[in-house]
Amino acid sequence: TLSKMDHWPWWYDAGYALACGLLVMGQGLGTAIGMMSTTVAIVILILIMKRWQSETGVWVNGYGPKRARWVAFGLAALLMVLMGISIWFGRVQGLVWVPVLNGVMAAVMGVIGMRVWMAFYRKDVGDLT
Repeated sequence: TLSKMDHWPWWYDAGYALACGLLVMGQGLGTAIGMMSTTVAIVILILIMKRWQSETGVWVNGYGPKRARWVAFGLAALLMVLMGISIWFGRVQGLVWVPVLNGVMAAVMGVIGMRVWMAFYRKDVGDLT
């Protein structure tokens, strides 16, 4: 499994970054936009999963390997904090630029988190062999 995950195509980074950004940004821009953003983000994640599975023959759940799991939980927690900030400043305070900025930060954090996760995943799988 590890050898099948030696490359990381640009579309995976771009799609994951877009999904993270949409999930965070949309929450602060009203219910309709939030629902649309969440739906599009989920569709992107499903498409990434299906394409990765067809290209490599495997799919690894982000919460599976022991140490890598904590990176996934940490990223999820950070994204939820950004969502909360987006909701507060976007919906409550009316500062639309905050959710947009948070969406950009979430996209960057998503790619960084994914790379950190991969490093821990490789370590976890390497320790098993």
